[in-house]
Amino acid sequence: MIQQTKTVGELLKLEREKRHISRSQLAQEIRVKEVFLHALEENRFKDLPAAVFVKGYIKAYARILQFDPEPMLALLRRDFMESAKGKLVPQEFLKPVMRGSANSSIRFVLFGGVGVFLAIFTYIVLRWYSFISPPKISIISPAENAVVSAQILVQGVTEPEAKILVNSQPVSVQADGSFETNITLPNEGMSTITIEATDRQEKKNTEQRTVFVRF
Repeated sequence: MIQQTKTVGELLKLEREKRHISRSQLAQEIRVKEVFLHALEENRFKDLPAAVFVKGYIKAYARILQFDPEPMLALLRRDFMESAKGKLVPQEFLKPVMRGSANSSIRFVLFGGVGVFLAIFTYIVLRWYSFISPPKISIISPAENAVVSAQILVQGVTEPEAKILVNSQPVSVQADGSFETNITLPNEGMSTITIEATDRQEKKNTEQRTVFVRF
């Protein structure tokens, strides 16, 4: 009869010694390192692999030594539980870990909630800023202070829904916000090109380029 007052390791050692089998002999039979069987019989589970292997060792003991492994496994379940890493940990040590895990989960949820709030807040601020800001204009050509001929190509990018005027003349805006048009500068010398963008809320933005016309 297996006495439930003993530990799993003590019971395994007792069953082995009853049959006069050395630990090294048993290790060869089971095909397991002897150091693992030594740790198992001394209940040093921290020196053993994952719980699934420990249970396998106990079943191997039972097969070779010819006893029922279920009482041993039941005793193992009573005194030990699997940690998050799959290792066997005494019940009294696992509970604080579980509380720590619960606290970590609470902190994770709290931080996650704060992250979601900040993301929503940032989105609202950006949308509000976009709503109150005039449409952006980026002029690709001509460059500032460029020397040009009377016929000049004006190119740029704005917001897709904006309306563009180049020297007070309307210019079509493409789906990607790009626009271009050819204009004529009638006078030689310094000239200013004015590009004006207006959005649906009638907010306006104006950019200018100074060029030097040479005929």
